[in-house]
Amino acid sequence: MVRLGGETIFGENSPWLGLAFVLAVPLLLTSMYLTRLVTRLDWHEFVGPMGIMTFSAVFLDGLVLAWYHPLYAASYEVALHGAAWILWGGGMGLFWAWFFEWRKQAKA
Repeated sequence: MVRLGGETIFGENSPWLGLAFVLAVPLLLTSMYLTRLVTRLDWHEFVGPMGIMTFSAVFLDGLVLAWYHPLYAASYEVALHGAAWILWGGGMGLFWAWFFEWRKQAKA
């Protein structure tokens, strides 16, 4: 997504940068839903798998952004904003997994 959006979305003065963060939420929830269908887990069972997926993504993205950032973007600026977007998405994924678990426990 970072390479696809490039300077247009992840540039310093891009008016689309904020929108990219907002649109990450439905993209993330769709990904979580598809993962849930494949794994056949209920929403409240999703914290552990989401933690593993987030760890894997952040770990690999961190390695690539540190040593092979041209895979994401030609400029450090775009790579930096892309990294922030990736980390924010990871945090949002963990938040939603926690929320679904909390909601299930609150109803019990």
